Amino acid sequence: MVGVCSYLLVNFWFTRIAANQSSISAFLTNRVGDCFLTIGMFAILWSFGNNQKMFKYSNTMRFNYNARILPPRWKAGRRYSSKTCSYKWGSYLAGLIEGDGHIAVHDKNSKSKVYRPKIIIVFNIHDRPLAEKLSAVLKVGKVVSRSSAGHVLLQILAKEEVLKVINLINGHMRTPKIEALHRAIRWINEKDNSSIPCLGLDKSSLDSNSWLAGFTDADGNFSIVLTHQKKNGKVGAKRVQTFFRIEVKQNYSKEVTPDQGGASYFSIMTQIAEFFTVNLYTRTRTVEERVFYAFMAISHNARSHDIVRNYFDRFPLYSSKYLAYKDWCRVQDLHRETPLSKEVLEEIQTIKNQFNSKRKVFNLSHLDSLTI
Repeated sequence: MVGVCSYLLVNFWFTRIAANQSSISAFLTNRVGDCFLTIGMFAILWSFGNNQKMFKYSNTMRFNYNARILPPRWKAGRRYSSKTCSYKWGSYLAGLIEGDGHIAVHDKNSKSKVYRPKIIIVFNIHDRPLAEKLSAVLKVGKVVSRSSAGHVLLQILAKEEVLKVINLINGHMRTPKIEALHRAIRWINEKDNSSIPCLGLDKSSLDSNSWLAGFTDADGNFSIVLTHQKKNGKVGAKRVQTFFRIEVKQNYSKEVTPDQGGASYFSIMTQIAEFFTVNLYTRTRTVEERVFYAFMAISHNARSHDIVRNYFDRFPLYSSKYLAYKDWCRVQDLHRETPLSKEVLEEIQTIKNQFNSKRKVFNLSHLDSLTI
């Protein structure tokens, strides 16, 4: 019918030779498309047999995807709901651990007492409620305060709890820290005679899950800059700028195989920069005669800010950076007014005066929505 409609439409002026030739071409083009469509349909039926079999296969794949998080031996004796192994928690925890976590694996050849693998996640002292919430919701670990150092630790030491977290994040990691996860899995498989698979890097798009939210809670930073514009040496109106930045070191400390993505953070940071539609920068810092090299992706314009906001509105932050994000968005909304009124500038200045390290009040009621 599409071919017939094309033919009749183009050949309306049938007295014109050009129109007549074009109508025949349109009809033949549709027929060629239908031919390949038919071939594709037969290929599908040949592969799956019939629609009922194809529906059954698609459902089997869906359930196998959810079940792949737990190895056979662990599924038989698990003591928690399979809902815990949700895509949300796996990706968010993976990002959080890859930013501020540590997967410790004891050297199996060590002559001293051999300790089982453990997972430690570091939180800012103000994010203790998040650490406690994660511990309670996932039923893992213990929160240990290090107030003198300005942080708290979520220590996950028990065998079953470590296995639970490993099964959650396995297949959701995106950085060279996957090497530590695979080392822990191999240690457990050898000692416990289990068969947990070492799943590879998550290659899905960044906006498909909450990995970037977890990574941002660890290594992200929101900033507001309020300066005076200068023209011809004279101080003019105030200028408001907002930035969102993710900065990580350039290389992982241990050797990482090519199958694991290599030891450089260049690949994942390039993906983040491309996602924000910004350039990737390098930074060199010298601290007490030690040189540190880092990669940075910075959202600095309206287009990249819209991408950042759309993402975090879908996949929220849970640390105190959520409060910074909300203030950051508020400043952008106020900044849309041109020119900036005195009242707007005063509100922006008030927000900046209690932003990030200057914040004194931390209302983390958004954690109430953090559930399995």
